Amino acid sequence: MDARTVAFLRELARADDEAAATLAELDELAREVEAIGAQAGEVEARLAVLPAERKGAETAVADAERELGERLGEHERATAAVTDADRANDGERLRAARRAEVRARDRLRMVERRAAHRRERAEQLEREAESTAADAGALGERARVVAAALRARPAVADQTGEPPDESLAALADWATQARAALFVARGRLAAEREAVIRQANELGAAVLGESLPAQSAALVARRVEQERLS
Repeated sequence: MDARTVAFLRELARADDEAAATLAELDELAREVEAIGAQAGEVEARLAVLPAERKGAETAVADAERELGERLGEHERATAAVTDADRANDGERLRAARRAEVRARDRLRMVERRAAHRRERAEQLEREAESTAADAGALGERARVVAAALRARPAVADQTGEPPDESLAALADWATQARAALFVARGRLAAEREAVIRQANELGAAVLGESLPAQSAALVARRVEQERLS
């Protein structure tokens, strides 16, 4: 067992470690690209329906405000009828007027709650429209960060390009292409790593004169070094 064999095994171990680290980085990039593509589709779908929902909410608020005005007028008239009956000292009329005022007040409170709920819904949709637009911008920025990382990797750089700015649909298409490029690059690198590991195991088995269970190049190199020192 000469020093050159040990040095070569160490080189294989370094190549194995570097490939493993790169594979982990490619997996992380693939997860981010997949998340960007999925969220782009979700944000696009939400932005498509928000205008109609906001318009519907505005109409509902206007209807509630109009009904609120009607019920308020009704309650004011019922209150005035109670005052008139009281001044006229007409007990039967006063009792009837008070019952009518209670009914008018209940209807007014119900419409007030409905109007408040509809205003709250309209405000919620306004906030959602703003946050969804912000999400769309954030997705574009995330895609540019990922694209910069992809450009640093020759195996995928030429197949991905810059993320588009024109639409979320185009961004989702870019994510699909980037994911496919990463899949191909990962498969190629995994095959190269398997070849390195196989070479290290075969060399280790030849040096040690025994078959070895499949293991990383680093473990093979360590086993050979220990055998050399013993």
